[in-house]
Amino acid sequence: MHPHKHKYKFETKVANRHKHTIMGYTDYMIGVGAFHIHAYYGISSYCGHTHYFSGFTGFPLKTENGHIHKMDNRLESTSNHEHIFRDYTDEDIEYIFPKRLSRAYV
Repeated sequence: MHPHKHKYKFETKVANRHKHTIMGYTDYMIGVGAFHIHAYYGISSYCGHTHYFSGFTGFPLKTENGHIHKMDNRLESTSNHEHIFRDYTDEDIEYIFPKRLSRAYV
């Protein structure tokens, strides 16, 4: 399987009378084939307060056109509350070709 990333966007569970939207891209894959996961991390803000989040996806779940990963964790506790999230990455993936990066100049 080629190195790739997944996009994700979903909402957290309600806590303290509000919820957050988290979105972004997973990091590069760790592992090979059906035994790979992705790291993810980000920041979500709402009404003047911020929560950080990070973690690892589950193993790939085969779909009709590829695969997805489960994301199940909680936002960092801030302002005396935290938010739980449980959803899946998008099926579409973005390939990363290392040979192209090796030819990049800074």
